[in-house]
Amino acid sequence: RAKDIVDRKIQLPNTLQMGTWYYGFNWLDPVVGAGKNPAEAERNRKLRQAISIAVDFEEYIQIFEDNRAVPNMGPLVEGLFGADTVKYNPVVYDLENGKPKRKPIEAARKLLAEAGYADGRDTATGKALVINFDSQGVGPGYKARVDWIVKQFAKLNIQLEVRDSDYNRFQDKMRKGTAQLFFWGWGADYPDPENFLFLLYGPNSKAKVDGENAANYVNPEFDKLFEKMKDMENTEERRAL
Repeated sequence: RAKDIVDRKIQLPNTLQMGTWYYGFNWLDPVVGAGKNPAEAERNRKLRQAISIAVDFEEYIQIFEDNRAVPNMGPLVEGLFGADTVKYNPVVYDLENGKPKRKPIEAARKLLAEAGYADGRDTATGKALVINFDSQGVGPGYKARVDWIVKQFAKLNIQLEVRDSDYNRFQDKMRKGTAQLFFWGWGADYPDPENFLFLLYGPNSKAKVDGENAANYVNPEFDKLFEKMKDMENTEERRAL
């Protein structure tokens, strides 16, 4: 009972796990990935941003984590050196009274229309936009999470095709780079920003070298800065990088 805990002066301190769960876009995919030219890159970027706004992680935490988690504002989790340099994610949140507040769904719908998918349909062809979600779970608890993410996409009238499989099959799809949207996590090997930022390092691609960059993200500017930062001591120069 709660009274017993208080009477015995038992304390239950809160700590954050040095890890993260995330929905990832496969950078190799023609719809949500990097794009083959500037026009495609811009279209896909706006689609990714619209989805990122629509998927309400605050609601996810409330329902499935019993409010025992926090949404990340950047690639570094709270407590890591350099994490405090990102106050909020300006793509997904507005800053109100010094605190991040998720952008309204109207902002996501506007981006979706600008991407060429007004009301969830390809403006050029009239076909419904379908995104494939590769999941890796079984049981009623996981089904509730899948139903939830389907509803998030429905806010934008995007059809989410769930492709569920066991974990071995899921890993095989990730290694081949055939997933489009996926849900995965990462727990730190050691408490250093390098161990999270390398999840976005191009030469660490899952599909190319079976690395931990599951999204197969490539950005030459990021790679150059990462290579300079990764072995540095925790100095202000490193924080800036």
